[in-house]
Amino acid sequence: MPNLKDIRRRIRSVKSTQKITQAMRMVAAAKVKRAENRVKAARPYSWALQDVFTDVYNALKDHVKSLEGSRYIELLYPRKVKTVGIVVISSDRGLCGAYNSAIIRKGLQLEKALVEKGITPKFYLVGSKAITAFKRYSKAESLGKISNMTAAPSIQDADTIAETLVKAFTSGEIDSIEVLSTHFKSMVSFNIEMTPLIPVKGQIKEYTQEILPEASHVSEDITAHEDAPKIRPELQLEPDASQTLDQLVPMYLSNSLYILLLEAAASELASRMTAMTNATNNASDMIDRLSIQYNKARQASITQEILEVVGGAEAIQ
Repeated sequence: MPNLKDIRRRIRSVKSTQKITQAMRMVAAAKVKRAENRVKAARPYSWALQDVFTDVYNALKDHVKSLEGSRYIELLYPRKVKTVGIVVISSDRGLCGAYNSAIIRKGLQLEKALVEKGITPKFYLVGSKAITAFKRYSKAESLGKISNMTAAPSIQDADTIAETLVKAFTSGEIDSIEVLSTHFKSMVSFNIEMTPLIPVKGQIKEYTQEILPEASHVSEDITAHEDAPKIRPELQLEPDASQTLDQLVPMYLSNSLYILLLEAAASELASRMTAMTNATNNASDMIDRLSIQYNKARQASITQEILEVVGGAEAIQ
């Protein structure tokens, strides 16, 4: 049995750790509420922009000749997917439970499955955790990386990512753009989802269910609702269709990436709050067990001293 000094030292150590985890839990709880509000505020605009982009995309498919000067005319031509550009969104910091390990594990599984199907994956890595893990375990080519921004992402960060992806797509380096990230549901849960960005009718859905069977939800194609009868207004594009597409595509990509970054940041904070709550509770349980162990050791020590005194007194007599 450990001596009293060792047990007291362990209790002090656990109490110090508990203070840290409790402080981190309180900070995460304060931040996650603000992150949740940012996500809820950004979602309506994101959904509306997706609808506008889908309407314009469908309207322009029948007017390809008027788009010859557009940088993004490739979007309107069918392209066989041989190389997939995948954005993996992780965090820059740890101590958030299984948040990072789950998203990195899915990304590595996705890489393996794509290679087996003859499709070449290329990753754009967001967050230092994904950068470190993929550098060590992945053999795929990197499209780029960005870090030190996941706790509070900005639209400028989304613009940086979108610019790199658009250049890779328009140059023919990649044939589609997908995002592997977490989508915030509540303070205690989030989903890992694949979100197709470009082309609109992404082919990633053909293998998502096989590769990520544990994912509870895969984002639906934003044009899926077009099968239902719907009266659409006539679109008038000013100054012309080519300039409209050139302006709308970067806006659509940047906004889509921005809302995904916000969702990931909220999920990270919620995961950290849950992890620190569990750590604080575990520290309390450990302190209770060590206190019981300390009391037992103290009682045994006192009993031993009494026996020694009694034994000495009997020996004198």
